[in-house]
Amino acid sequence: MKKFTALSHAIMTLLFLSKSLTVLAEEPQAANEGTPETPSTQTESTPSENTPTGKNSEYVVPQPQASRIDALKTSLMLRKLNHQIQTLAANGEPFLVLYSAAITSDTQGCVILLHSDNEHPDWPDAIAPIRDAMPEYSWCTLSIEVPDIIKRAEPVKPTTGDASSANNAQPTSAELPNQAMVFARIEATIAYAETQNIEQFSFLGYGTGASYALSYLAANQSAGKALMLINIESPANISPYEIAQTIRQVPQPILDYYVSTSGSDQFALWRKQAANQRAEKQGDFIQLDALPDRVTGKNSKRLLVQRVRGFLKQNTDQINQQKTLPNVKKGLFYESPVK
Repeated sequence: MKKFTALSHAIMTLLFLSKSLTVLAEEPQAANEGTPETPSTQTESTPSENTPTGKNSEYVVPQPQASRIDALKTSLMLRKLNHQIQTLAANGEPFLVLYSAAITSDTQGCVILLHSDNEHPDWPDAIAPIRDAMPEYSWCTLSIEVPDIIKRAEPVKPTTGDASSANNAQPTSAELPNQAMVFARIEATIAYAETQNIEQFSFLGYGTGASYALSYLAANQSAGKALMLINIESPANISPYEIAQTIRQVPQPILDYYVSTSGSDQFALWRKQAANQRAEKQGDFIQLDALPDRVTGKNSKRLLVQRVRGFLKQNTDQINQQKTLPNVKKGLFYESPVK
């Protein structure tokens, strides 16, 4: 009897302990169910300020042209040429012009320089050699900042619509990109030069800048005495054939100095044909392949300066020259009578 009683007591004790453990195991869950959930400080609809869509986050959009111009100004200041820096305005927007006055007493006029796309007014390939050299030969120079055509650092934006509609949005007329802006800058630059008592202007463009110079003189035939196209390029939205046809509207003497390549020969032929079809001519169209100048082993930039200088001497009004020019043309390597 005592054994039965002890066994029963042990069984009851085990059942009590088992029930107690079960209750203890369920209490945390029950407590969680009875406690309201604390709202999170960040939800999916409330982005963190550290995320790209937060109020305090701003994307920095690169401005390559502004950086390029700032670097150019710094370089000129370090070279003690800050007096050449002129800031003019056209249509309410400021732009840079580098003005180099003639260093002789008989200033012939000014050469207006237009650089190629994604470059600057002192680009070393062609603009800088002409800008530096011509003041020694009685020509001042005005090199204009030309806005970029191809925005290389522009962020990619999602497009709506199909690809064909995007292509149709591209300009297809013969108007150059930023044409109104560039033309306004040219006119503001001419107005500034006139305040310096400059009366005669010639235009020189390099790359896509040559297309701007050509188009401006075609639309403003009384603006300049001569036009120099250095390795002319057409912008992407205009065919080379359309650019070549613009030459038909320019009666002034034209120097077409280009590097012959497999892709440029047809463009050069179109330019020559258009020049031959000019109804009114005030001067010759001289087309020269620059490739021989580059492979002779001589300084090609010095030869470029000599070509431009000879062309201007033969095709512009020579002011206060010590000797009159001979009637016989002697090519673009004519020896100056003024030493």
